[in-house]
Amino acid sequence: MSEKKSIVALAKEPTIQESVTKVFELMGGVSSLVEKGSTVVLKPNAGHVAPPESAVCTNPDVVRAVIREVKKAEPKRIIIAEAAAIGCDTMECFEACGLTQVAKEEDVELIDIKREKDLINIPVRGYHSNISHVKLPRFLLEAEHIINLPILKAHASMVFSCALKNIKGVVQDKVHLDMHRENLTMAMMDVWWAVRADINIVDAIYAAGGFSPHTPVPEYIGCIMGSRDPVAVDRVACHLSGINPDEVSYFKVAAEVGLGAATDEEIEVIGEKVADHAIHMWVPYLGDMSTRWPEYRILCENACSSCQALLALNMETLKAIGEYDKNTDAVIVVGRKDSIPEDIPKERLILHGNCTRKWRDRGLFIEGCPPAEGGLHNTIIDRSEMNDDTATAEDIERIVTRKAATAPVWREYVLKMAEEYHRQNG
Repeated sequence: MSEKKSIVALAKEPTIQESVTKVFELMGGVSSLVEKGSTVVLKPNAGHVAPPESAVCTNPDVVRAVIREVKKAEPKRIIIAEAAAIGCDTMECFEACGLTQVAKEEDVELIDIKREKDLINIPVRGYHSNISHVKLPRFLLEAEHIINLPILKAHASMVFSCALKNIKGVVQDKVHLDMHRENLTMAMMDVWWAVRADINIVDAIYAAGGFSPHTPVPEYIGCIMGSRDPVAVDRVACHLSGINPDEVSYFKVAAEVGLGAATDEEIEVIGEKVADHAIHMWVPYLGDMSTRWPEYRILCENACSSCQALLALNMETLKAIGEYDKNTDAVIVVGRKDSIPEDIPKERLILHGNCTRKWRDRGLFIEGCPPAEGGLHNTIIDRSEMNDDTATAEDIERIVTRKAATAPVWREYVLKMAEEYHRQNG
């Protein structure tokens, strides 16, 4: 073991409990990681209303196993805490994903961060995004330990979600919304500056491939990972799921801010070997986006991986719901460009994301960094902007109604795509 490298523990034992225990042992033992008589906050991914088998939220058996391991260190208090995604009720998410039952049976606290009133405004010195301050719950800041418990999954807004992105669930809706308005990746790093987990335990039992998080395709890996370094554990998670981490732009940002080990050479994996358990998870958010949909004119240059991922999600959504062939006159601009064509009518020019803001008067602009997940296909269909400063109640109702009506068709479409992907890739 090299002290100069970030250590990532990888375990695959007969049971989840044995795998979690093994990871803690490889990291030096729970008593060396958790102080006796301390307060320990467990931050799972429980951001959406979804059952355990969907692989949208952290497996409740993984959370239970971590609780039982932490109890060996005799802490004073164990808290499971989360702030669900905007528009989702955290307690409803806890119930759906099985964590309400786990908390009751293991006699630990369950806290919805969204409902917390005792907040402390923390300045983010040297902030890189629009997040100069962040309001965080007092119990979180005063806890001796924060254990980050993400699930490994593909993600429409980030390509890939694991330890780094999971910490976004410690902020309330206003901050969460602000993070998306300017630069989500940089904002994530700023939140990590304000509140850093000291242990990261990754649920890689069933990873979520496909168009996760809303339409995931669970894929079995059967592993648990652990590290003090969130960047290192995320890079190893990429290799475990068959993702090239160099295609995920937030690793470059993490390197720039010095958050953790940004290259494979700086990481040492102990325990199991990654190659023995790696899979080729279906992640449709990666690849050349400029030519994937030849019926459309797509100007995708200098775009981050997040906006490219959303481009994939939205173009395939158009196909699934029968709107693709109807809208091939649309010209889609993604990423920073010094110039755009002069001869395109405003109703045909779709400007996706804040990098295109300078051309707002020339086309239909979709704000956000990255934008909302369904913003692109809805703008293409409706040929009207629906941003925070322009959306009406009728706009929102129309989008919600469309989403509900097309959800079954989209789900069936995704499952067929997954079947075809795995058929082609063995």
